[in-house]
Amino acid sequence: MFSSLQQGKVEKEQIIDIGYYVHIVKVKWLSIALFSILCTAISILFALSLKPTYKATATLLIESSQKKAISIEEVVGIDTSAKEYYLTQFEILKSNQVALRVIDKLDLENNIEFNPSLIQSEPSLIDNLKVEIKSLPVIASYLSKDETDSKSIVVDDSGINQTVLKIFKSKLSIEPIRKTQLVNISFESLDPNLAATIANEVAHAYIENSLESKLVATEQATGWINQRLASLKKQLEDSEQALLLFLKQQKLIDNSGIEALTSSELTNLTDRISSATNQRIEAQSLYNALKSKPNGDISSISSVSLISNHPQIRDIRLAESNAEKQVSELSKRYGPKHDKMIQAQAQLQSIQLRANKLTKKLIDGVEKELISAREQEQMLKSELLSKKAEFQSLSVVKREYDALKREVDTNAKLYDLFLTRQKETTATRDFSASNARFSDYALVPLKPSKPNRKLIVLLALCGSIGFAVLTIIFLDAFNSRIESSRDFENKLGLLPTGAIPMISDKKYKNSPIDASVFASERHSVFQESVDSIRTSLYLSLRNSQRKLLAISSAVPAEGKTTTAVNLAMSFAKLERVLLIDCDLRKPSVAERFSLPSSQAGLVNVLLTNASVEECITSVNENLDVMTGGMLAPNPQEILSSAAFEELIEELATKYDRIILDTPPILPVKDAYIIGRLAQGLVLVMKANSTSKSVYNHTMTLLNRHGVSVDGVVLNQVPIRKEGKHAYTEYSLYAYGKNS
Repeated sequence: MFSSLQQGKVEKEQIIDIGYYVHIVKVKWLSIALFSILCTAISILFALSLKPTYKATATLLIESSQKKAISIEEVVGIDTSAKEYYLTQFEILKSNQVALRVIDKLDLENNIEFNPSLIQSEPSLIDNLKVEIKSLPVIASYLSKDETDSKSIVVDDSGINQTVLKIFKSKLSIEPIRKTQLVNISFESLDPNLAATIANEVAHAYIENSLESKLVATEQATGWINQRLASLKKQLEDSEQALLLFLKQQKLIDNSGIEALTSSELTNLTDRISSATNQRIEAQSLYNALKSKPNGDISSISSVSLISNHPQIRDIRLAESNAEKQVSELSKRYGPKHDKMIQAQAQLQSIQLRANKLTKKLIDGVEKELISAREQEQMLKSELLSKKAEFQSLSVVKREYDALKREVDTNAKLYDLFLTRQKETTATRDFSASNARFSDYALVPLKPSKPNRKLIVLLALCGSIGFAVLTIIFLDAFNSRIESSRDFENKLGLLPTGAIPMISDKKYKNSPIDASVFASERHSVFQESVDSIRTSLYLSLRNSQRKLLAISSAVPAEGKTTTAVNLAMSFAKLERVLLIDCDLRKPSVAERFSLPSSQAGLVNVLLTNASVEECITSVNENLDVMTGGMLAPNPQEILSSAAFEELIEELATKYDRIILDTPPILPVKDAYIIGRLAQGLVLVMKANSTSKSVYNHTMTLLNRHGVSVDGVVLNQVPIRKEGKHAYTEYSLYAYGKNS
């Protein structure tokens, strides 16, 4: 039964028992309280030993757009529109240059708070001893000059005390206010007046440093402008002379004549070429139309728009139309041989003949006109090409002129710009506006900012309590020994069958507990605990009708014999019981009942054929005892023999319950034999002795040998004082005793 629960426990995740840890804390409350009181007392002494520090804060407004009387900032200023501008200013506030300015102004190097070397202290005995050791010739030869002077004040080449600077910057804090142009300058000092003074002086030093840097930049820019102005003036004069010389050589006043001549002539030629090209295209199209109808009549040729629009052609066509109309009208009244018809026909033919001649002349004229148009177009194009060649030479002259003119203009503009800057800086070189101003001056603090003694003591109290509680929990977590039933449940995930309290009696200090304990009124709690275990075992074994109950432990000296003796006496209250000492290697049951060691017992029955009645001793009406008897040379062979099984079967018919005290499980294998015969085994564990690993190893071996565990009894459990826990193993026993 208990073995199956053990297997199920491995498969289930253990639930953290918060109440168990609360119980541990309650038990160890005195240790926690003493530790917390000690730590709190130390923190109080420490807090009282701390010197009060005062913190003063000045607020500075840093402007992005600075007021300036001139535009020289465009040359030497920084970009105030950049988002890194304010970050740069904050870093300047933290810079060594600003800090050193304040240190020098307030002479902080001679202040003990910033220069600890000023403190005159008498050398201690240890310091004197060190000096004497270092002065020994053997030791001094290994120490360089740098090592002997390692504790001297660190001073760089410029004579600046770096220790003072480091301490000063550690007390200074620059904190910008979000989404504003304000920055808080805070300083901590032991002197409240000095803290306010330094906070204000840091702001003044930053403003002065900013003004000086601008003045220096302006001076540098002015000197550079003056140097460049002379060279620019000479460059301008040289370029102007080169331009005048070029105009004289080319016999020009400026480039306006070149541009006008080039523009007008090229435009005229281009227009004429365009007109000639249009004429040539018209003549070409007319000529092509006439050539496409070389044998055509006057009507088809005159259908060409250019021919039909000719005035003579229009007149002839009109005359021809009138003649044809007349012939048509006369043909209606006269025959073809009539004189009028003949006259009209002759007139029509004459007109058509004239039209053909005229058309031919026009064709010849169109051809000549086409030739003339082509010649004119070619002449104009040739003229344009010649003019372009001529104009290209003029363009070279123009480019040279433009280059010289650009040089003059550029030098003039640059010279004017530098001249303007030079006049501006010269006129207002002693003026500069600051980019920062005070929003609030630092006031002398009335209360120290630190240390917060109450907070230090409170944190020490809370921290010590938390540390003590965590330490106790961790120690318990890493402690694999079982202390109580609650501990057994928490570490192993199972409830033990019961717990037997530790007996604090001088009588049993150097001797084992005998059977008289169970009947003593002084140990009523012990009796109640054994009876409780008996009841649990009786209820669990009642359905199986088992009479055998084996008692064992993992290792020796865990109280298995004491448990077996007292369980036998407890069961004897209800039924007839036989207690057999099966620990043939170290039998001890006889001693517990004050029987002689030579008392015949189990080995005598099995090896010497002694009668069972001779080997059984009656303790009371319901309890008999069979001791181990004589020492056995081979205990395992005796216990595994058929004679032993037959003896147990015979005794089971005479008794209601047989309790077998067996050897420990881990040293020898005897307990496995008896456990399989009894179909189970009760495991006894000693509190604060048997570890979790030993228990798990024992359970693994029992499962491997097919021995089930009827229950686990926790022995020698320390009795807690009443009120330590709301529900302990013995609260019910005390309740039953008082009732």
